[in-house]
Amino acid sequence: MAMKRRTDNKGRILRVGESQRKDGRYQYQYTDSVGKRQCIYDLTLAGLREKEKMIIRDLRDGIRTGESKKITLNILFRKYLENHKTIRKSTEVLYKSYWKNHIKSADIGERAISDIRSSDIVRFYNHLLEKGLSSRTVGVINAALQPCFEMAIEDDLIRKNPCKNAMARIPQTEAANRRAMTIDEQRRFVNFVSKDKVYRHYLPLFTTLLGTGMRIGECLGLTWENLDFKDGLIYVTHSLRYDNYGDGYKLHISKPKTESGKRVIPMMEDVRRQLLKQREHSFMSQSSKECMVDGYSGFVFVKETGKVFLTNEINAMLNRICKKYNKLEERAAEEEKRHPIVLPHLSAHVMRHTFCTRFCENETNVKVIQEIMGHSNVGVTMNIYNHVTLDKAKETMKNMEGKMIIS
Repeated sequence: MAMKRRTDNKGRILRVGESQRKDGRYQYQYTDSVGKRQCIYDLTLAGLREKEKMIIRDLRDGIRTGESKKITLNILFRKYLENHKTIRKSTEVLYKSYWKNHIKSADIGERAISDIRSSDIVRFYNHLLEKGLSSRTVGVINAALQPCFEMAIEDDLIRKNPCKNAMARIPQTEAANRRAMTIDEQRRFVNFVSKDKVYRHYLPLFTTLLGTGMRIGECLGLTWENLDFKDGLIYVTHSLRYDNYGDGYKLHISKPKTESGKRVIPMMEDVRRQLLKQREHSFMSQSSKECMVDGYSGFVFVKETGKVFLTNEINAMLNRICKKYNKLEERAAEEEKRHPIVLPHLSAHVMRHTFCTRFCENETNVKVIQEIMGHSNVGVTMNIYNHVTLDKAKETMKNMEGKMIIS
């Protein structure tokens, strides 16, 4: 006698492992990858069978879904940091800070990694943008989460990385005060600094920033050993950082994250001349106490006390220069009855961005630009290059107005 097949309350035949509860919900029982019995539920039979397909596929491919349901994003993040000791200390401190402030107490932090989809990540990132974070900061958070999920994939806990392409699906906010100086603004800045009694002593530093595109930490970390005046070369091998690695803020020497960060930059003649002036000045006013950071000494740009500059000190100085110039320019414009030509907000990063913009205006080989800038990703270089070429195209089209018969 044939065994009677089980059916639901609508007469539909139920498969092995399927059943219908008294409350009407459908249930599927199975044994997971570690031999434990698991149950899933759904209000409809069709919905249950969609879940069954995913479970059967995961079991066939060795995906440990049962375990991943017990691992939250917070647990995964901690596990990632414990297992990856090659992460730079400064990067680890940064990731922990963002995790503590934006992920740990968020709903997504306590969610099982098996239940986190790409749409959940995008929704979370959009929420961070609504809170006032810039897309650049969200990008750092994405950079922290993406390798965590990659580790989970390698451990057969999940199938896909929900962070993949997430940044392409959120609005990219323009970082405030990141515009490069125009040629006229750059000329005005250099002229003002070179003539000002207070700030002219810092012209070698600003010339180096504007003439090499180095990151501020790379520039402040330069030692005389990094400069080859004979062949006119600057060897970028490290950065000077002021970071908190868990024992308070201290000066540190940091090596580049990627090989592209290590590079050789040819000196333009103006840069070479200003660096020679800086060397002459430093020899004449040598402090009795030379600054030493992680075994490095002989820094190019130091204060009268012999101590190195910090990034925030340079940014504060640029802010003061900007205010002083604009105040004098506004006064002169009022006397001359014209509109003032003021300088925009300036920072060390604006110096780097300005150099890159000038470079893109005069060089078409993107790989050369990437090499000099030390961009690990050519996409970063292309973003600046495309922006510059679009501006040039607009300028060219405007100059062509009235010179072509088109209507």
